[in-house]
Amino acid sequence: MQESPIYQEILEKGAKQGKLQTLTRQLSRRFGTISSELQQQLQALSINQLDDLSDALFDFSEISDLAVWLQNQQ
Repeated sequence: MQESPIYQEILEKGAKQGKLQTLTRQLSRRFGTISSELQQQLQALSINQLDDLSDALFDFSEISDLAVWLQNQQ
């Protein structure tokens, strides 16, 4: 069962959702309210991109840095 594609997809979705929630909480704590546009862009990121963002977050000094980073991911 653990090797089935459906099981793996469920695990991946759960992992992605957890990473997204953590990053959203960190970004909100650092910069305040995150716009719905930026939230939508965050939701569209892959798990690997969310991992990259978790590292890049340390270099951000303002919310516009996030917007630029997201723009570069497209």
